[in-house]
Amino acid sequence: MRLEHVGICAKDTTALKDWYVKLFDFKIVYDNKKPIPTYFLLMEDESMLEIYPMEQEDPSKTNKHQGIRHLAFGTDNIEEDYQKLLDHDVEIIAPLKESGSGVKTAFFKDLEGNIIHFIQRKKSLLEKNK
Repeated sequence: MRLEHVGICAKDTTALKDWYVKLFDFKIVYDNKKPIPTYFLLMEDESMLEIYPMEQEDPSKTNKHQGIRHLAFGTDNIEEDYQKLLDHDVEIIAPLKESGSGVKTAFFKDLEGNIIHFIQRKKSLLEKNK
């Protein structure tokens, strides 16, 4: 089994799609062409984000509420990716830092307040557990 996609329910699907495409160069692989469209965006590892229209708003937008609270994007160049966030005035909620073990992380919000986590590890968790 593999993770095929993660769904993000959005107020403005087109604006959110544009944000992910502009900042992360994700590729649009599906657009249902409805008045409020649904999109699938392809990432480098062939997983996808689905961005689809919301029906009601949920005000719980912190990292400590029950349920899925953030998406973590692994990167091999976190400093460059983090600088791109700063260059685009993205809301940073935990700035770039490095742990004692060398893991680098940063937390930020996308255009609609969803929490995203950048992470760069010296060694993959898969390699550590072999």
